[in-house]
Amino acid sequence: MSQLDNPSQWTTGNDAPTDKQKGFISTLASSKNVSVDPDSLNKSEASAKINELKDAPTQNADATAGQPIQDPDSWSTGNDKATGKQMGYVAVMAKKAGESVPSEMGKTDASKKIEELKGKTGM
Repeated sequence: MSQLDNPSQWTTGNDAPTDKQKGFISTLASSKNVSVDPDSLNKSEASAKINELKDAPTQNADATAGQPIQDPDSWSTGNDKATGKQMGYVAVMAKKAGESVPSEMGKTDASKKIEELKGKTGM
């Protein structure tokens, strides 16, 4: 077992959780219908809580992901080709909105399109 598999042994394990950890915990907790205060956890505890919540059954299938934690325009990989998941979301929502599906997009443009289409489709 490596140190990565044991968050309690991380050098930074007692630091405050990252914004990404806190956002992910909030999203997972919402989908599982549990209350978790991510600010009460350290980085190690947050990692363990994420694993626990990922393994718990989903109770609230209508829970939605929150706003992106970072502004997509600031992403260092924003000009890279959009991920398969991003293009899948765009395709489904564009079809529902009656729009054409772009053949290629960068990660930043795909993220912005997803947010735009969420507003149009209510998804």
